[in-house]
Amino acid sequence: MSSNTIPFPQGNHKKNLKADIFETYMKKEGLNFFRRQEAHDSYDTVVFMTAIPAGKHHKLVAAVITDNSMYTLLRVHLGTAPKGPARKTFLAFLNDLNAHHAILKYTISEDDNVFLDITTTSRTENFDPEVIRTTLDIVVYQLSQSYDDIARRLDKAGDQTNGFTL
Repeated sequence: MSSNTIPFPQGNHKKNLKADIFETYMKKEGLNFFRRQEAHDSYDTVVFMTAIPAGKHHKLVAAVITDNSMYTLLRVHLGTAPKGPARKTFLAFLNDLNAHHAILKYTISEDDNVFLDITTTSRTENFDPEVIRTTLDIVVYQLSQSYDDIARRLDKAGDQTNGFTL
């Protein structure tokens, strides 16, 4: 996880039950394309990694990130942002994408990685893994339509940054 994550207050630690609910759902539905990774942090973060199709010829790293908070993050690594003069144009392009998509948000990290993020909220007792699956379907559809345009503007497309992990 990010180095700017605020540690969960000691003494208030709760188990991440959403991860177990999501994993049970995937097994029940025969969705065996996720790899579970425990972060061993104070939020009890569990990341479910996979690869998703994007555009005509790309596969991107995607993750469902669960923890003991009310948030679940679906994050897709799109590639690395351009440097120099192309960066200003790229930032304007991402801002335009963000303005046109209510739930999809495009961001650039400090190390120039570009992500597509969707955050859902729910208390553990109301966590619905079907919402995550539907959200993932929306992302796959959206990237099938737009990723080739995004990729041509990147310094490196996501599938070109071999070994990337979240």
